[in-house]
Amino acid sequence: MKKIILSLCTVLMLFCCFVSGTVFAESGEKSPVYADKVNDGTYSIEVTSSSSMFKIVDCQLKVSDGTMTAVMTLSGTGYEKLFMGTREEAESAPDDSCIYFVENPEGKYTYTIPVEALDKDIDCAAWSIKKQKWYDRTIVFESETLPDGALKGGVNPILIIGIAAAVVVVIAAVVIVRMKKKKTS
Repeated sequence: MKKIILSLCTVLMLFCCFVSGTVFAESGEKSPVYADKVNDGTYSIEVTSSSSMFKIVDCQLKVSDGTMTAVMTLSGTGYEKLFMGTREEAESAPDDSCIYFVENPEGKYTYTIPVEALDKDIDCAAWSIKKQKWYDRTIVFESETLPDGALKGGVNPILIIGIAAAVVVVIAAVVIVRMKKKKTS
């Protein structure tokens, strides 16, 4: 009897290891997260940049009615405006399609930009005040840095199956032990 319970527990442990490995492997393969998967609100979020010369030191993501915008604060004051697209697109775009900086109380430049999706490369051209030319940048809003509760629910179905299997194994083990005790008494 003890061997059966031990075998069941071993199978359960292996399954749990498989499930946790699957969950962690899936988290490494990022899929874009669109506004419909994020609860309305304002959240602090980290943004990675393709250039050390375009360092985002703070970002507030605003989600409302199925759209996302972000107020990004850059470390310096070298860029006058941004264009959501490539350098080539920015060079031929009308000036009113550019996003100009707003200086915050600390003297940093902030830009309010639309966000198509989190965990997705977004082209962003930046106009250098000093060089008077556009530079290509790529930014990624990292969903994993959002606070708990920002993303809408959704439990991994494999995890649910694993929990259900664990419950079944525990119940079966308890029943078997009780049946064995009744037979011996």
